[in-house]
Amino acid sequence: MSDNIINSQYAQLSQQNMVDSAGVDESGNSKRGGRSGAGGGGWLVAFATAMGTLIEKAGNALMDKAEAIGDKPTAADSTELTVQSQMYSMFINAVSTALKTMGEAQGAMAKRN
Repeated sequence: MSDNIINSQYAQLSQQNMVDSAGVDESGNSKRGGRSGAGGGGWLVAFATAMGTLIEKAGNALMDKAEAIGDKPTAADSTELTVQSQMYSMFINAVSTALKTMGEAQGAMAKRN
């Protein structure tokens, strides 16, 4: 399995995890009942989808960097790749946390209404 396919699958799983934590299913229906937006999906699903696309692009850039280094990386190459990898990880975690927080806030607002 190529690295790009693995990265794509990881991005899809990350995106699905974000949508799951947002409290909606794939069609945009709230898991708590009702619709989350007029057009189906709502802003939270749109945000999750957009972030999933950005995560996939960032992952592809990371994989391209790893492939460009080759079989005999220098210490500087290894350090740069490690930094980029950590930044990618922090980005995924930040997006996941943001979506979870927004989903929970949306759920709390729905309970008030």
